[in-house]
Amino acid sequence: MSDILSQDEIDRLLSAAADDLGEAPASDLSPSEVEEVERAIRVFFASANSALASLLARPATVSEGIGQVVNLEDLAADKGLLARFPFRSGFDGELAFLLRHREASMLADLILGGEGKEKEALEEADLDALKEALTQIAGSGAPTLSATLGRDVGFSPPTVEAVEAKTLTEVLPWGQAFLGVGTIKVDGVLETPLRVLLPVGVAREMAKVLREEEDETPQTSVVSGTPQPAFAGGGAEAAAPPDIRNIDLILDLEVEATVRLGEAEMPLKDIQRLRPGSIIDLDKDTEAPVELVVNNRVLAKGELVVVSSDHFALRITEIESPSERIRKLGPA
Repeated sequence: MSDILSQDEIDRLLSAAADDLGEAPASDLSPSEVEEVERAIRVFFASANSALASLLARPATVSEGIGQVVNLEDLAADKGLLARFPFRSGFDGELAFLLRHREASMLADLILGGEGKEKEALEEADLDALKEALTQIAGSGAPTLSATLGRDVGFSPPTVEAVEAKTLTEVLPWGQAFLGVGTIKVDGVLETPLRVLLPVGVAREMAKVLREEEDETPQTSVVSGTPQPAFAGGGAEAAAPPDIRNIDLILDLEVEATVRLGEAEMPLKDIQRLRPGSIIDLDKDTEAPVELVVNNRVLAKGELVVVSSDHFALRITEIESPSERIRKLGPA
């Protein structure tokens, strides 16, 4: 018997090996795509803190989460609450929140003014309360997500329902999904995972958009040759701002950010007359947004919200894209 394999035998062996190894499902996300979407979900969670605290009238946070691709059948072991937010703009598809039943009932009780007691079944009032809370979280996250992605992202009103064990895959027949897991913490009363689910197709497109947005950000560059001096006057063009090099080295630097409610021009004599109780008229309408000023440049606008009885925060409603922020914070 010859030790040399024929081409047909080689083809059969290669085919069998491919069958044994199996190909990655077309719906799988690459590790880099998972990392990109995870970054967006972290921003999404972080923007929800003030909204949740305001709704509960007590300190509350939604911590940053981690992301992975999962089979939905693996999440269908316990009953819980499912809220589905169709994308109104930005993407075709939906975003879903998933809460375990015990913690969902406790959160509903807190929203309704209780002490966070667990309930055996979610009633209509509980579902309405949870719908309001998750709508606040989604509403707070949408503008921030829009700024991160560089495109308008909006949600339509959600559908909220209690799902029994093993029925999640019937309600969400996606097969696989991107899962982002954050944590809701309410002033020592409640700590529960908050799961965000995205269809893999939406997650893949989100990762693509994020990469494109990053590509627009000024990158490190090397210029060869002798630098040419810039001359003023005589119709010469103004020198372009220098490139921002090695930007990763400065991202952890702290800068002063100011929330500006309004401004006023006053004669020095009026400033000297100021006393406790004096009123200064600002050049700002009551409905106009306040401004986030960094390095004397307006980077975002928003509204003041009450986080606790003695603490205010800024909820951002408009913000420059990441590339525009870098440009504005660079040399003038």
